[in-house]
Amino acid sequence: MASQVDASSVTSPQIKGKKRSINFSNTEILKLEELVKDEKTFSILTNKFSNTLNNKMKKDMWTKIAEDISAQGIAVRTADECSNKWQNLKRESKAAVTNEKLERRKTGGGTLTLTAVADEQKVRIAEMYKDSASFNGIIGRLDSDEAGLF
Repeated sequence: MASQVDASSVTSPQIKGKKRSINFSNTEILKLEELVKDEKTFSILTNKFSNTLNNKMKKDMWTKIAEDISAQGIAVRTADECSNKWQNLKRESKAAVTNEKLERRKTGGGTLTLTAVADEQKVRIAEMYKDSASFNGIIGRLDSDEAGLF
């Protein structure tokens, strides 16, 4: 029985997976910010409707953004990479705004000034979404935690 080899002890050849692309450079991130900030682009990308036509418009817009960023010659970017990067940047900005609000509640101090948020990039992105309920909550409504209702 010593001649039988356990299947788990046999090393398999290296499986070639997808190569990791290089990180976005600061130049690419600024370009991404600039492109998304455009009024027409921003309205298309933040459209809440998800019918076929709107989804196609969003995909086409991300493809155009990817082409513009790739044209800088740093790296070839896909629409999905650009979209994911933007979602990550937005998530980081939202977290910074939330942390700032939580800190202000601890100390009881004043109104929120976005300049207190971690860095300039997060401030710029937070400014783009200043009217968004996902960043600021519903204006004029009570938070059940603050009102002591529960």
